Amino acid sequence: MIEKETHPATCMQASQSDIVIAEQPVCACVPRDFPLTLRCRAQGSSPLYYQWFLHSESFCKEIPGANQPDLHIVTQQTQLYICRVNDQHHHFAFSHWVKVKVLKDITKDYVLPGWEGDPVFITYPNPAHLTSQQPVQFQCCAIGIPAPKYQWYLNGQCLPHRRGRKMQIKAVKPKDCGSYLCCATNAKGERWSEPVELTLEHSPTRQKDIFFAVGKVALIIGNNCYLKHPNLLAPVVDVYELSNFLEKLEFCVISLVDLTHSEMLIAVNKFLQFLDNGVYGLFYYAGHGYERSGRNYMVPIDAPQPYRPENCISVQKILQKMQERRTALNVVLLDTCRKWYNADCALSKVNPLKPFGNTVYGYATCENAEAYEVQDGDSSSGIFMTYLKKHILEEKKVTHMLEDVLEDIGRDPLITGKQVMEIKHTLTESRALTDRICSPQSERLNRKAWDKENELPKQILLFSCGVEVELSFQSVFSNLIHIFARLIQTPSYLTDIRTILYICSDFAELSIPNTCRLGHEDSLLAMGSEGEGADCMLRLPDLQKCQNDIFIKLDLQCTNMGTGVCLQESLEHRIPKPWVARLFSQKDFSLDSAAGSSDDSRSRQRLQSSTNSHTLGHAGGISLGAQSKSSSEPEEHDEGDIFAAK
Repeated sequence: MIEKETHPATCMQASQSDIVIAEQPVCACVPRDFPLTLRCRAQGSSPLYYQWFLHSESFCKEIPGANQPDLHIVTQQTQLYICRVNDQHHHFAFSHWVKVKVLKDITKDYVLPGWEGDPVFITYPNPAHLTSQQPVQFQCCAIGIPAPKYQWYLNGQCLPHRRGRKMQIKAVKPKDCGSYLCCATNAKGERWSEPVELTLEHSPTRQKDIFFAVGKVALIIGNNCYLKHPNLLAPVVDVYELSNFLEKLEFCVISLVDLTHSEMLIAVNKFLQFLDNGVYGLFYYAGHGYERSGRNYMVPIDAPQPYRPENCISVQKILQKMQERRTALNVVLLDTCRKWYNADCALSKVNPLKPFGNTVYGYATCENAEAYEVQDGDSSSGIFMTYLKKHILEEKKVTHMLEDVLEDIGRDPLITGKQVMEIKHTLTESRALTDRICSPQSERLNRKAWDKENELPKQILLFSCGVEVELSFQSVFSNLIHIFARLIQTPSYLTDIRTILYICSDFAELSIPNTCRLGHEDSLLAMGSEGEGADCMLRLPDLQKCQNDIFIKLDLQCTNMGTGVCLQESLEHRIPKPWVARLFSQKDFSLDSAAGSSDDSRSRQRLQSSTNSHTLGHAGGISLGAQSKSSSEPEEHDEGDIFAAK
């Protein structure tokens, strides 16, 4: 049922004049004791004078002293307001009546500092379980400036005539059953209520639905090492671990670390091209980020200090683009801070999300709060990922799986009162990340073909002195490869055999610009099955920048025991242009990236001060035992040893 509001007719008529109301005041729904400003702006050929009135007891009452274009009030009760504008020739015009609705049970302390008027739900609808033909009423309420408008949805479908904060059904029928959502919108943004179920008793028992995916694809980005902002520890490990879990769930995974602004746009656009009808899409980001007016932004590694709107990526815009692909399931996991900032810059222009009932949005932390990472001995991991990996393989609806993660985070004494996960969704079907892929599946998302495209087979290099070396490859991420050299056959007359791997000079652009990007976490990742027993290794990062095939050299140094002569040989090996480089070669990105500006903010808080850690060194040839020092100390927000993980 549509809730109608009637305004009393004005008791005054405007005279003929050239006065034009250029900016009308807007209605508002606010808490009690909230400082509110009503604005009216007019234009005319002579000086203009303003006077505000309120409607009280069926007549208009002049507000003493309210003779400015802006009316400043502290809300106490619901009132109607109007502004008169006149000139020195006794011509006048009136603004529209505006209603300021005051929720007396809610005080101004309910809203966070810096609230700019975007909708905030105060009450949510409750689920109902009824017998047939019974009446039911769902209602919700949101504050906002302007006052929010409401729209109800059933099972993801818009109900055109249900546009009030209350929705009533006089006699419930089976066709009315399902999942209801309410969307509150105004000029500042939109908010969705949580879905509520309407069910009937004695309904036929329905068998559990079995859902399939046409294909599964995930884009996972972890920004670890920033050029002008504090470095982080956990994203590289979190991306690595999540990639492994998603591959077990049959996802085709694009995992990328340390991307610039343009590279993030390209990666997102390429990811979107893999999405289609029936596909499950998952997007995960860990790194610096912030929130403004309910919208979240990711910070690339090349963002300046401070970053500006054009330097950041809107997460909501990515989700909107995902929905436009008509996927069966969209999951966005944001493992970053959500601190609020009062920036002067405009928000991204993001259209309202479509109510397709297929979207799940998991925040690592709640609004205006930090997301933490914890260091435990040699390992660093985000709190969110620590618990996500415990539940992600569970065969249950994805929202229920995330609720288990939320409960575990809430029980962690390390971050009690500091980090609380938040889940938003419009998922009306019991879809899970564990759902099987149907056959025939999407050709572009065929896992066997995908794995073959990214696989680099082992190679045997034979030196003229008789030494044989095996080259093996570990794809740590889509844009980072570790190459290992292992001696497999050596003549008995040779001793002091050493091997060194390095990149040919023509590909120096792939080398690491600074040693901080070679952290101890890379050493941990290198200790996989491919790295065991290796004599030397080479790290190839930033593969998305590669323009051609990659040529590496393997130097061999040894001594002839009989003659004492030192021998040196070199062999060159070609690595075909990596798959991720081919993916990035067409820079046809179109995703807008406007964001609110911000001062620097940590994407995650450290729960322990780090010490200097062992690293792999630089992109040139090194032995596995080599160590170097790297400082990844945060510049701010360091919680210190008191919160160290046990």
